[in-house]
Amino acid sequence: MDDVPFLFVNAVFHCLNSESLSAPRLLAHPLWSSVAEEHHQKRKDYVFWLCYSDTDKYQFIMEQTEKYPHLTPEEWLRSDKTHLRVRKMNVSGLAWTYAPYRTFEETLQWSLRMAPYLNNLEKMVSTMSLGSEAQNFDFFWKRPCLTFDYYYRDINIFRWHIENNDRLKSIRSPLFSYDEVSDLIHLCAEKRLAWEMRFSLDSNRLKNVKTWKGDAKWAGIYPLVTNKIAYARPFQPDRGIAFYEDEHIRKELVWSKFVWEDSSFTITWK
Repeated sequence: MDDVPFLFVNAVFHCLNSESLSAPRLLAHPLWSSVAEEHHQKRKDYVFWLCYSDTDKYQFIMEQTEKYPHLTPEEWLRSDKTHLRVRKMNVSGLAWTYAPYRTFEETLQWSLRMAPYLNNLEKMVSTMSLGSEAQNFDFFWKRPCLTFDYYYRDINIFRWHIENNDRLKSIRSPLFSYDEVSDLIHLCAEKRLAWEMRFSLDSNRLKNVKTWKGDAKWAGIYPLVTNKIAYARPFQPDRGIAFYEDEHIRKELVWSKFVWEDSSFTITWK
């Protein structure tokens, strides 16, 4: 350890995320601890936002995690990026009061310039559809990430990440029935992907949940849904949790009768 050159130590810490930089600062070795301390102090994590609420009406901004001020991509690209990291990307319809609107051509140009810095994302979140117009930005959402969180039921978008995103560890999506995604399940099992589906409970969604039942003995725990709004009779709890596992799979159903609370169905693999 004493003979390790500075360039190697420095390169190691460049590869670590911000959380992983804390422990090496406590090492007894002066070189490792001092370089770790330098990286820890200089590291800045950013969230890249691409927002569009109307045709030819886009905004994009770099948000430093839990800190201000925000930067435009132009400002960020002019910065010394040695210790800067983009950890998260959001595609949203949210309008920023302090960010200028851009044309489609401007947005596409700056997005292409940002793309090389988006290859080590921890999370990608989209509350806007990635189909139709957003196909112009397919180079953008086809990025490697650990968690892909998408609010729309575009199966082909999820399919791309499951089949091609080698860094992927978990998925968050709306609720699908088993039949809708059955051809993807074997690949999820092979890659050990956790898949969480979130939804507000109603009679149609309860039917979709039941398609995942398999060998789980859950018949007695389902809430009674009598109309479009989930409704549990007085002798039933307002919320419930059911769990099933065998030698291959774990399934967890967390439900609430209240439409303002999310229910979830989660699959993980052993």
